[in-house]
Amino acid sequence: MSDSLHISRWISFAQRDYDTAEKMSILHRPVPLEIVCFLCQQSAEKILKAYTIAQNGPLLKTHDLESVLKICMKYDDRFSRFEDICPVLTEYATATRYPADEDFITEQDMKIALENAREILNFTKARVLEITEKDQ
Repeated sequence: MSDSLHISRWISFAQRDYDTAEKMSILHRPVPLEIVCFLCQQSAEKILKAYTIAQNGPLLKTHDLESVLKICMKYDDRFSRFEDICPVLTEYATATRYPADEDFITEQDMKIALENAREILNFTKARVLEITEKDQ
């Protein structure tokens, strides 16, 4: 398996992105919806990539969560539970980077993004820990 320090850094970055998104959603008024959603996408991307690294799989240089998820599913078909979530989160990787219509992302979208990112993060972290513990 891959270097556990390298994997733990990916996990740490994923967790930090999620924690920042969650804090921004609570503390900032008005809530920067597009930034929160972008960080949710980033958290999901990094934790899914941590899993592929833990499996000694390819590290895709993409923000497309569907592509990364397909790699994860090759190792564990339980990742298929995120097939409907990943396209929505992927949208936030690019659509939120530049000024757009203010109503592009709603507060409900943000809440769903936070929920989905948390689900991907928690599930995938547990799978990575299974791999790294088995390796020790």
